[in-house]
Amino acid sequence: MNARRKVAYALASAAAMTATLFATAAPAQAYGTLDVRYARVDTDNCNRLSGTLAITPATGGCYLYDSLDDTYFEKDADGEALKVELRNGGTFVSKVEFHPNGEKLWIYDPVADGDTVYVRLRTATHGWSAVFYATGAQNPHVIDFDFAEGENVLVEIYDNSDATDRIASYWARA
Repeated sequence: MNARRKVAYALASAAAMTATLFATAAPAQAYGTLDVRYARVDTDNCNRLSGTLAITPATGGCYLYDSLDDTYFEKDADGEALKVELRNGGTFVSKVEFHPNGEKLWIYDPVADGDTVYVRLRTATHGWSAVFYATGAQNPHVIDFDFAEGENVLVEIYDNSDATDRIASYWARA
């Protein structure tokens, strides 16, 4: 196979894999109006920085209870955690969490109905962004990062894989 054909084959293979990846998770648009609830949490003292979700201080961290599996943010000096719940008619359809201790993004798709949300993380220091999602088969989908302590992270939640139909966005800090 000549070099030109190898490049064409590689591009066609990559395009097919990308199409398959995005075809496996449909956007959340099948739902009516999503109810978005969130909390940004100071992991030094469990204070709510913004949002409406209730926070319960505990030894070594902060609890945010929910009907799925609850959320526990470990104490992390200068960290700002984020929890976002998306509901349709009172039913949990997705949950997104950023945990500063260990710099982990958690994405839940509890309904496993072929519908999902997409999450893009952006950081100024690293100068990059990436889009992630979860399907019922990978519940939760946990992505581990290695951000510097104190690095600001923008968490954007979208209704589509090309990240053009934004549902919500919030800041957190590693």
